[in-house]
Amino acid sequence: MTPPIIATLNTRGCRMALRRFQVLSYLREGRYSVVFLQETHTDPAAEDRWRLEWGDGVYFSHFATWQAGVATLFSPNLRPEVLGVNEAVPGHLLHLRVRMEGLVVNLVNIYAPQMSSRWPQFYQQVSDFLGTLDSHECLVLGLEHHPRGTGPLRGRTKPSRCEYSPRDS
Repeated sequence: MTPPIIATLNTRGCRMALRRFQVLSYLREGRYSVVFLQETHTDPAAEDRWRLEWGDGVYFSHFATWQAGVATLFSPNLRPEVLGVNEAVPGHLLHLRVRMEGLVVNLVNIYAPQMSSRWPQFYQQVSDFLGTLDSHECLVLGLEHHPRGTGPLRGRTKPSRCEYSPRDS
């Protein structure tokens, strides 16, 4: 199996056709396997358009057409078995539990609120949710955090490289 290429991207809004076209074209060129999108600004009415333009492997958690929203996309070449979908915090935390190559993986897409006054409650919700996941299963986080201010991830804004290798059975 070729290791999946995982990306996370703040789209700064994708409800307009031109912006959505730009973002999806960029993602196709990158040949990403799994994409975590934040700040999509979508609503349920947009889902059919996204599936027409990207394919069936699109999962959403909406908030409002002017703020927040997350989506997780699978490339047309990767079709994991989706075991569960959970909007733990609508528009801010979307969890997909999938099976890929026999491995159960928890994909968690997180978009932190912009207002730092909401961070303590939000990160408590995130912590509580993550505590419910099976610790024997793989966990992949896609996170957009607003580094302005003094949030819990201050100083951790540089991306790090993650290597994936399937476990031997």
